[in-house]
Amino acid sequence: MAEQPSTDPPAREVPRREVAGAWFLMSGYATLLAGMIWDGQWHGDVGPDNFWTAPHLLLYAGTGIIGLSCLSVVLLSTWARGPATETPSVMVFRTFRAPWPFLVGGLGAAANLLYAGSDLWWHDLYGFDIAAGTTPSHFGLGLSIQVEIFAMVMAFAVLRRTRSDRWGLAVAIALATLGSTSAFGMLSELIFNWLPGVAPRVLGLGAAGALMLSLIVGLTRRWHWPAAAGLAFVVVQGGLALCVPAATRWYAGAIDQPMRDYASGMPQVLIGAPVTFPLIALLAAAAVTWAARRNVSPLWIAPSIGALAGVNTALFYGAVGMEMNLPATLVAVAALGAGTGWLGWQCASLLRCFGLRTPGAVPA
Repeated sequence: MAEQPSTDPPAREVPRREVAGAWFLMSGYATLLAGMIWDGQWHGDVGPDNFWTAPHLLLYAGTGIIGLSCLSVVLLSTWARGPATETPSVMVFRTFRAPWPFLVGGLGAAANLLYAGSDLWWHDLYGFDIAAGTTPSHFGLGLSIQVEIFAMVMAFAVLRRTRSDRWGLAVAIALATLGSTSAFGMLSELIFNWLPGVAPRVLGLGAAGALMLSLIVGLTRRWHWPAAAGLAFVVVQGGLALCVPAATRWYAGAIDQPMRDYASGMPQVLIGAPVTFPLIALLAAAAVTWAARRNVSPLWIAPSIGALAGVNTALFYGAVGMEMNLPATLVAVAALGAGTGWLGWQCASLLRCFGLRTPGAVPA
């Protein structure tokens, strides 16, 4: 982890269209996340909905912002001339020059809107008051949203040159940690449901936290930015906890929908992801500092941070009363977190290359 003389190619000047595109991607995903959290609160406190309710519209408005942002960057990159076009990208249909983060984001947005149509059909056929994650349409939505999350992180991984860029990455990691709970939770229910006594959702959420923490550690390699991601997590989760239940009550009154008799009004976002994640982010920052001073290999520090994130997830959900065999879950989530932490470091090493001066587009 200690800073070594760099043998990498020099950092490239990121075109302004990609810088602006990264921030538009973040604004779109923040809008999508607010709609997704609001929709979950609505199902818990009110129940019946339809495709055109405000939470759904907010969610799909965010997807629209992401899709239009990616399309704009791809078109501007295609029309650009000169050295600024030398960016990691792919030629689509031998015509369009698509920087990788915006190609991924555009595909995720297109899939999201496609699954939105199937979600409308499913609800029309079977009804609206159903749990997310139990239908093919919801599963597809969760996976496409996860693709949009990865695109946002990729876009900020290209930057990192200025303090505002690195703060953008920290906020992106915070948003990604909260938003990844849907897809990772659904996947873990499918993959780990056979494990006796182990809560599959804990494994999925532990893996999500481990991946995001190891990504920012691997991308920045400084203690400041895991800590900044933890601070951003507090702000985002706290803001949603304050606003979403109030918006749910207001909107239910506006459309004459009664609240459920057992509705507590408790912010569901507080249990959708561990509120203790910022503490683990601070411990990760301390681990980075210790590793830099002791010249410890990242091959050890990244899996350790991942295992710590996994254990934190199991302890949090054990404390809030989720049914599980806690010792077995702790062992499983620590192992999975360590593996995901190692994977996050490897992905970060690849993403760091996106910010280096490289040859032009890769044909596909």
